[in-house]
Amino acid sequence: MKKVFKDPVLFLMFLIITVILTVFVILPVLNVFFFPKGADYRHILRDARYLRATRNSMVIMVLSTVSATLLGFVYAYSIVKTDIPLKKFFKVVSILPLFSPPFMVAFSYLMLFGKSGLITYNLFGMRVSILGWHGLWLAQTIAFFPVASMSIEGVLRSISPSVEYAGRNLGADGFVLFRKITLPLSTPGVAGAALLVSILVLADFGNPIMISGDFSVLATEAWMRVEGWGDIAGAAVISVILLIPSVIIFLFQRFWVRRRSYVTITGKVVNIQQKPNVWWARLLFFCFCLVIAAMIILVYLGILLGAFVKGWGFDWSLTLRWVSEVLIRGYELLNSVIYSIAAGSASALFSIIAAYLVSRNRGPVVKYIDFASILPAALPGIFIGIGYAITFTRGYVDLYGTAAIVILAMTFWNVSMGYQTGLNSFNQISVSLGEAALNLGANQMQAFWKIEAPLVKSSFISAFIVSFIRSITTLSVIVFLATSRNKVATFTIMNFVNDGFFGKAAALTTFLLVISFLILLVGRKLAGKNIQIFN
Repeated sequence: MKKVFKDPVLFLMFLIITVILTVFVILPVLNVFFFPKGADYRHILRDARYLRATRNSMVIMVLSTVSATLLGFVYAYSIVKTDIPLKKFFKVVSILPLFSPPFMVAFSYLMLFGKSGLITYNLFGMRVSILGWHGLWLAQTIAFFPVASMSIEGVLRSISPSVEYAGRNLGADGFVLFRKITLPLSTPGVAGAALLVSILVLADFGNPIMISGDFSVLATEAWMRVEGWGDIAGAAVISVILLIPSVIIFLFQRFWVRRRSYVTITGKVVNIQQKPNVWWARLLFFCFCLVIAAMIILVYLGILLGAFVKGWGFDWSLTLRWVSEVLIRGYELLNSVIYSIAAGSASALFSIIAAYLVSRNRGPVVKYIDFASILPAALPGIFIGIGYAITFTRGYVDLYGTAAIVILAMTFWNVSMGYQTGLNSFNQISVSLGEAALNLGANQMQAFWKIEAPLVKSSFISAFIVSFIRSITTLSVIVFLATSRNKVATFTIMNFVNDGFFGKAAALTTFLLVISFLILLVGRKLAGKNIQIFN
């Protein structure tokens, strides 16, 4: 750190980054822990209602993680290790939920499979309710299995065909080859996927608030605590309870699974053509992928149809009423776009600068910046929202009802995504480039802006796109911060669904989808690489 003190510009950048992370990441986290009094903790921990919500959260986490990981594995295996047709189609369909509002699956399934559902009632005449644990299980499985599939797919592709070819030469084939070679070698992908999915399921707010009904989980209980009783302290206690397993799982996934070594390629890689599957296996894998793809496509068809029919469940005539009403109330959608652009820009710029400082320096301050930049990845959205509601809505810093509090929460909730992207990029750039500039008289920040920053332009664009899409589709982060003055589209959609205005909710969701996919397409064009919501 000696060179930091010798360079005033570099010292100032370290100071600014450290102070900002302390104020907008560490302080809200500490306030969530210390704002409640001891009596608040004792009350919540003794209340049967919240103990039940804790148990429900753990049960649904296990169920959804197992089902989503299992579906993700079979789906990824079908794409990588079989010769089924329409692989590209299945691949594209499977990643659609990653760029959509997190509550969309539950909302669409509520319209399709609810008591007045298009499929259950209007097609089959069944008056069944999808509300409850079974509906939540289905929604979270479909919403998060793409995360498992993407993680497992990367590991399956890394398994050299020569390993499986050697297994065939030794007499293994079919299921024996899968059980003895493919499955053991894919263990890190399966374990990592399961842990990541469990974090997302545990922290999920959008799907439970839409479809869980009386099956309360911790995320919805925290919201009900504030909405029903105005008890922010009680909500903080619940979010702490939610945080504990989330952090444990996050640390386990980050520091254990990623350190396991499953090397399958050494020396020269031989390109061996994969053996064709038998017809019945190909048919089974194809039908499986077709069913899963259909379940995803149904989500989007339900939303689009809901936006253009007069009365869901009783009047199926087409109308533009809901679209026009959403446009008339366009300030909520406009707020979402403006806030997301601001948060995406700020998050991308901040995270890239922080990544550069960490990648090019050493010392305790560098470790602190690294920790604070990664920390938001382990925090559930409602934890961030409650932390900002406690920290920035009282005393000398009262941002209640302002755009600033929403933008700040979105910005620092997404910092870890851009930070990890930037860190990976800077680690691939030789330090000799910056050292050459320093030898020619430039300071470290000049070397960053003029030499290294242009080399990570695509990483900056990727960080912006990811932050923008996550910001415009988030509900959990802003649900505790939104008021009549700073409402955003996702908050309004939640209220529309709760009030039974499915047409308006579907129309507003459709606009969010269009904006998200347009930004994604532009971002991929500019960045020149795949942009992923999850690193």
